[in-house]
Amino acid sequence: MGFCILGQSQDQDSAFKPLSTVIVTGNKLLQKRTEAPIAISIISHQTIEKANASRIDFLLNKVSGVYMPSIGGEQHMMSIRQPISLKGLYLYLEDGLPIRTSGLFSSNALIEINTSNINTIELIKGPASALYGAEAIGGVVNFISTPVPTIQLASIRSQINSTGLKKLELQYGTPNPKGGWMISASVTDQRNGILEYSDFNKNAISIKKDFKFSKKLSSYQTLQYIHYYTQMTGSVDSIHFVNKDFSSLQSFTFRKLDILRWRQHFKQEWNSNSTTQFNILYRNNTMDQNPTYSIASTAKSNKFKGQINSNHFDAFVFDLQQQWNIPYLKSKIIVGGYWDITKQDLIANYIDILKDTILNKYTSYTRKTPDSLLTSYQTKINNKAIYINYLGTISNALKFNMAFRFDKFEYAFNNLIASGTPSSFNNFSHWTPKLGLTYNKKQIGTYINYSQGFVPPQITEIYNTVKVPYLLPQQFSNYEIGSWFQVKNLYGEVSLYQLNGQNEIISVRQPDGVNLNQNAGSTKHIGIEYQLKYKINSAIQLEWNATNAKHAYNKTIIKGVTVDGNRMNAAPSFLSNASLYLKLNRKLNSSLEWHHQSKYFMDETNATVYPGFNLLHIKINYAIGKNAIWLHVLNATNAYYSTMATKNFSAKGSSAYSYYIGEPRTIAIGWKWSL
Repeated sequence: MGFCILGQSQDQDSAFKPLSTVIVTGNKLLQKRTEAPIAISIISHQTIEKANASRIDFLLNKVSGVYMPSIGGEQHMMSIRQPISLKGLYLYLEDGLPIRTSGLFSSNALIEINTSNINTIELIKGPASALYGAEAIGGVVNFISTPVPTIQLASIRSQINSTGLKKLELQYGTPNPKGGWMISASVTDQRNGILEYSDFNKNAISIKKDFKFSKKLSSYQTLQYIHYYTQMTGSVDSIHFVNKDFSSLQSFTFRKLDILRWRQHFKQEWNSNSTTQFNILYRNNTMDQNPTYSIASTAKSNKFKGQINSNHFDAFVFDLQQQWNIPYLKSKIIVGGYWDITKQDLIANYIDILKDTILNKYTSYTRKTPDSLLTSYQTKINNKAIYINYLGTISNALKFNMAFRFDKFEYAFNNLIASGTPSSFNNFSHWTPKLGLTYNKKQIGTYINYSQGFVPPQITEIYNTVKVPYLLPQQFSNYEIGSWFQVKNLYGEVSLYQLNGQNEIISVRQPDGVNLNQNAGSTKHIGIEYQLKYKINSAIQLEWNATNAKHAYNKTIIKGVTVDGNRMNAAPSFLSNASLYLKLNRKLNSSLEWHHQSKYFMDETNATVYPGFNLLHIKINYAIGKNAIWLHVLNATNAYYSTMATKNFSAKGSSAYSYYIGEPRTIAIGWKWSL
């Protein structure tokens, strides 16, 4: 298709040449992979094109140390150097800027990405707060959007599968002497899936306009809109899971999103050694929902309670970065500033819910009378940050990278009702360092890295109770060493890390019986991540990505129970995926993919074990002329499994099981036409 990606032609197969790959996520500028003292994985444009994936998790789950469980309708959790959870320990970027405001983390944030507009994905594993700020703990996922092409292009991609999914993607791009256009759109719809009450639809469009004012001044604008709606079936209990009962308790729960993002970017090259970049970003985000997780029991078996809520925020972001090259020192200095001004509004109404105990289904709800207002507040979030990054050269083989960032968060909370949390003002500030060394000699290299990360308390963690708790940011320190090599047709990479967490926020019952969020306890995460790629010949290639990890509690009390030394729940000790690629001829290729997840503890007391699972995918692709067709058999052995399984315990001995059922054997077919 002929457009350029970070200086490389799309027609080049860079997927097997990681040492020559150019990345942007390491320090917000173009940089060789071998000069970045971090564990970073690149999912190339070629890999994305060949995968023909219907969801993002099908791409991310091929990376060592990454597991993104799907929980239905593009909703998801995440695990990168952390247990599987909904926690705000990950930072999701689009072209280097966060897609959401820090302090308003959403575990389903990747719904807010237009999949038809993804060109490349870069993943930093481990803390990266020194460059990107809060929430960059377990990892950073940067989605690099499709650039304006150098020649005109157009494509249509459509696919359907046996579980009711239909997806259509359109792309059109055209250059001109003063810039050009790129438009990417997608329509996704699913009906009558394996789980009852799990339909969803999503419409997305991304428009990019390039401007070339002169040889030294360039600019682009992007506009994105996403509308998303899903029925929320939620997880199932142990009885449903064991009996393979795919019915749902739900009949009215839902989640709806409307997202608008606009960005203006400027780049001025003053001379060969000085460049300035400036971004203005506007986010408009509304989520309305009647969530399953808010449904709770009452004294009557057929009466339950819940809520309908609406969460809206408007954000203006200003991002400035200056880069200087120092030729005689063979070094670079990057100085930047970041300012996010966000206004959030949340309103929630109480509802009474009726349950048909014979059908075992919630059938209807009414708003409580005379007053159903449960929560109504406004929050102004002000996040100011400055950072400096120095890239130095000790010798031709030895380089170092040092960065510091200072973040200051201000939360101004205004409660609009008489009850609940009183209006208040909270602020958090944090210095975050990062230091790394890389050594490269011919086709062998290594790095060492020390980095820190932090997470300020989320808005809902502070203002969701009657009393405002005193909370400190969660802090993480990471020690890491890694290496890579490439010998002829064999490429390998390994990373060893220890990530220590402090001031983790947990819910603790107070003497008056009220649950309050507190900083308590610490955690330790130790692991090794590795990948091998071996090109046997022009027709056969093998890839293996895996990780061994131990995630443990240290000095932690949960619900009055000491769990020191216990393994963290939902934390597999081994994840592995292996792929065999067969290129039978220029038109026909296929692959076998095996995904393995080991057993793990479902609860913090380590009393219950989930056995893990194995999945096998078979993919066949055929291309002729401007057309390509594919047949994918996902979960070919029809394994029955849960993408995430937990057991919530209490000090009284009661517990509740939760399973998110994985998709059964699924047959997907697709077609693409490209100009």
